[in-house]
Amino acid sequence: MKLINFRKVLVSSLVTFFAIGLLLWFGGRAWIAAGVMPYEGRHVLAGLDGEVEILFDGRGIPRVYTSTDQDAYRALGWLHAGERLFQLELTRRATRGTLSEIFGSITLEADRVHRLYDFAGRVDGRASDLDSRRLGVLEAYVEGINSRVENTSRLPPEFLLMQLTPEPWSVEDVLAIGYYQTWYPSSLVSRLAETRRDLVEKFGPDAADWLTGPIDWSVPSTGAIDGSNSWVVAPKRSESSGALHASDPHLDHTVVPGHWYAAGLHSDEGLDVVGVTAPGLPLFAMGHNGQSAWSFTVAPVDTFEFYRQQRHPEDPDLALGPNGWQPVERHTGQIAVSDQEGPVEVEFIQTELGRVIETTESQWLVNHWAGFDLDPIRALASALEWPRIDNFQDFRDTATDTGALSVNLLYSDRDGDIGYVQTSPIPNRQHTRFFEILDGSDPENVWDGFHPPPLHPHAHNPDRGWLGSANNRPAGEDWPIAIPGSWKELRKRRLSAWLDGDGSFNTEAMRAMQLDRVSDRALSWKGWLIEIAQESGRDALADELDAWDGSMDPESTTAALFARWWGHLGYTLFEGTGLPVGLVNEVVDEWMHGGHESIEELQVDREAAGKQALDRALGHETARLGAIQQLEIRHPMAGAGLLDAWLGLSRGPFPVGGDEGSLNVTGSRFEPHGGRLEPRYGPSMRFVMDWADPDAFTLNLLAGQSGHPSSPHFDDFIDDYLSGTPWSVPWSREAAERGTESRLELVP
Repeated sequence: MKLINFRKVLVSSLVTFFAIGLLLWFGGRAWIAAGVMPYEGRHVLAGLDGEVEILFDGRGIPRVYTSTDQDAYRALGWLHAGERLFQLELTRRATRGTLSEIFGSITLEADRVHRLYDFAGRVDGRASDLDSRRLGVLEAYVEGINSRVENTSRLPPEFLLMQLTPEPWSVEDVLAIGYYQTWYPSSLVSRLAETRRDLVEKFGPDAADWLTGPIDWSVPSTGAIDGSNSWVVAPKRSESSGALHASDPHLDHTVVPGHWYAAGLHSDEGLDVVGVTAPGLPLFAMGHNGQSAWSFTVAPVDTFEFYRQQRHPEDPDLALGPNGWQPVERHTGQIAVSDQEGPVEVEFIQTELGRVIETTESQWLVNHWAGFDLDPIRALASALEWPRIDNFQDFRDTATDTGALSVNLLYSDRDGDIGYVQTSPIPNRQHTRFFEILDGSDPENVWDGFHPPPLHPHAHNPDRGWLGSANNRPAGEDWPIAIPGSWKELRKRRLSAWLDGDGSFNTEAMRAMQLDRVSDRALSWKGWLIEIAQESGRDALADELDAWDGSMDPESTTAALFARWWGHLGYTLFEGTGLPVGLVNEVVDEWMHGGHESIEELQVDREAAGKQALDRALGHETARLGAIQQLEIRHPMAGAGLLDAWLGLSRGPFPVGGDEGSLNVTGSRFEPHGGRLEPRYGPSMRFVMDWADPDAFTLNLLAGQSGHPSSPHFDDFIDDYLSGTPWSVPWSREAAERGTESRLELVP
């Protein structure tokens, strides 16, 4: 009998197992890669009026040429689904409050909030409220999404791994997302108001007044906005004699795909537009139409009010309001949660003043938002018109009819006009107790509608030759109405220093501003830090700081020391107060700019805190800023380490500079124990336009056009993004043809 050679069998088995593993590893990746959207060939898109030609440049930016507007939007829906299908799914689920159905309890609170605001409920069944032209646009866009999903050979890997099949899209899905997007900017101020509530209860209204200035909030990665820069320069300040326009909105830049999808739509019926879209909406949030250009920053106007309403002692379903005791409305629902056996029962309560967000035995805390009063259908209908506007007055009229959307819009055009308008609805308050919780029974606390559009902050062709916005206060104290909000002045001071300088500007100067790492915060407070260093006998450090230009350069150790000192300063000032960590640093900046020397209510001395913060900063090992502030860009599925390694879902870490006070922003969370900075947000897109040559328009994204990790356009923008190298997206078809790398046709 022949003996078995166990060693030989073992080796053979291991080799076989390894070979099968390699086959699955590489073969599986190849199988998944088959789902990448095609960039060439002929493909069917049902419902087209005629053939559609799409030209892709070297970064996968499509230029769509059609005979009809509706075909252009069908193609845009097809492209959004082809490149960003999982992003579309997440956005729709966030809007409708169904994220927990696939993610479990971790997203339950977000679903509760979004159900509370009822983004979907307010628009479901209302598609017929649109006129036929705009309804046709949304129907065409949805047809494009559904056609791509129905005819794709393979769903993106997120769907495969989660065993998820997307439901067909509807016009109501798009309307709900449009309504949801109007809430994003306002939600920043809502969080401020909630924090103010806590401060008032802790320290009293007077002690908390200085805390209602600019506040930077940590926001979810679904796309809410932390800030932005945008500016326009008049021809008289331009070397080319054409108006100049620059934009770099700030979003979470740690997640791929990024928020924006760049595209151009051109039809024989007159639609001509190039810019960035947000998948889920057939809107060009920023871009140009060959005649006019537009961009935005968040306008953090306070469009919320908080009320205390008493509950009737004998009937707890009666709330005491300005009209006496009134019944509340109760609505119940269920949220499916994947990691729980059954659905979670939820109840939402509505009083005559708004949505109940907290309940006690004797009272309700009620939140009222301007978006509850304004028609979300009309808002989306107005935004659809931006690509067709060719003059500032029409742009201003349309911009102030966008519902609860609260943004600062910058405008420029081929004729040399520049302009600014704030879209936010401004409540007509009968009181001046901003950010406080008000007595819901007092009629003086209830809004009397909204101020008319002419009172929205605006400007047109100012004498100084430029307009700019960086989430700063939009109007001075002499403006005829009060506009409370959560303003940021840091970057606007730096922006003004550039644009108020002597001489003229060109596109190179616009890009240099976008990449500027000099921090207004550093310029404001390095003198104080020098004094602290000298008083503590650190003369060499004082000399080093004195020679520093305030640039938050990733190679600079001085910038790293300043960043650490500033991070520790907030903790030192507010230790033991119970205030949220995410609040303190920008509060400190505004507090000190206001000239305060101490905070008596907190029993903290500014000078002592500054010295202690320096001691703590010097307690860390000396390092370059780029060594302690490193950007990692991760796909949502990268949390599973094997998937990350298998599909290559993460990029970085990359050493980055900048801070909240530099135009080239890096908004980071400071970790005091290790002295490190975790980047959270930065420029999500950069564009520059010189109206003297629209073919020289440049546009850069964060990572790439595609959300599919196997696509060649998943991350091909990263190097340009980090280096600031511009990418040309010319206007004319002739120039677009010269930059074409692949060509695709869609046929009926």
